[in-house]
Amino acid sequence: MSAVPPVVIVGAGPAGLAAAAALHRAGVESVVLERGPGVATSWRNRHEGLRLNTIRWQSGLPGLRIPRSAGRWVSRDDYVSYLERYAAAHRLDIRPGVHVQRLDPVDGGWRVTSSAGTGETGRVVVATGHDRVPWLPDWPGRGSFAVPVVHVSGLQRPSDLAGLRVLLIGAGNSGVEIGGHLIDAGVAGLWVSVRTPPNLLPREIAGVPLQPAGVPLTRAPERLADSVCRLLSRLAFGDLSGYGLPVPDQGPYTRLRLTGEALAVDEGFVAHLRAGRLTVVPEVSQLDGHEVVLRDGTRLRPDVVLAATGFRRGLEPLVGHLDVLDEAGLPRGPASGGQPARPGLWFIGYRVEVTGNLRLHAIDARRIARSVTRGA
Repeated sequence: MSAVPPVVIVGAGPAGLAAAAALHRAGVESVVLERGPGVATSWRNRHEGLRLNTIRWQSGLPGLRIPRSAGRWVSRDDYVSYLERYAAAHRLDIRPGVHVQRLDPVDGGWRVTSSAGTGETGRVVVATGHDRVPWLPDWPGRGSFAVPVVHVSGLQRPSDLAGLRVLLIGAGNSGVEIGGHLIDAGVAGLWVSVRTPPNLLPREIAGVPLQPAGVPLTRAPERLADSVCRLLSRLAFGDLSGYGLPVPDQGPYTRLRLTGEALAVDEGFVAHLRAGRLTVVPEVSQLDGHEVVLRDGTRLRPDVVLAATGFRRGLEPLVGHLDVLDEAGLPRGPASGGQPARPGLWFIGYRVEVTGNLRLHAIDARRIARSVTRGA
């Protein structure tokens, strides 16, 4: 590895870019090591119909706004273009194609082991992404199942499944989002397997976006915040129990705290559900040949199984030996991302709020920059 600046940032997604820009404004030199071919690698790989669930003016990074031309709800391609402009505007030192494999403390600093070699630096900021490693459950019979099983992260175009019968497993945020797109793309049939009913909210009611109004609820008592969200959901969608989606036992704020699961933002899923264009079915029990067996014994014969079953952080190879991760594989420590037991190590991009995590990048990047300049 060539000469290493005082701070190494691992990951050139929005969180890593925000940290690099905040350090640059504080007069601290850094380098961003990115495993992929350039900035925003994970965003480029998301499906083409994706739009941010957070409103444009609360989705930008510090020092450069997302242009108004991107609209209220920014598309995948517009967001990728914005991140490219952001890196160029702040003259960030991005080094693509470098896979950082392990971090080790050494002599008051850090040894960075990567595909480009080994180097030492004073401080490290880890920003490899909250949704980094697609996760598929090990359903009984999966090894001999004759039908393709695809994680939702591997679907570039919903139109690729046009004309097929699709079983979508999972009704979290990604499942609800892609479910509406699949119907719009013309799938021949769509079953949605639901184990736990989601907390559903629309992006806006009567033209008023809900996400900015929800930010103050993050400081309200949890029961009150959950009650407000349930009321808004009922106003927007009515009672969906007859369609297989009863009111969840836990509100969105409680569920996020207990399980880390975010609420689901509707983009047409509920309208399709009410119109009978998709069917909610019980959770999957096993895979059997060409059939999927549900918990109630029903057998389905889909052409493809699409799994919206979540992600893992994948931080264990990098820092698992440092005792800085909790049982869920998330960084321990305060909201600032610092690790008191491991001076000089920070994490950014792993906090999640009901109102979305993009706006948190600016807050946490500034905290990291302040800590670095104070010599923490």
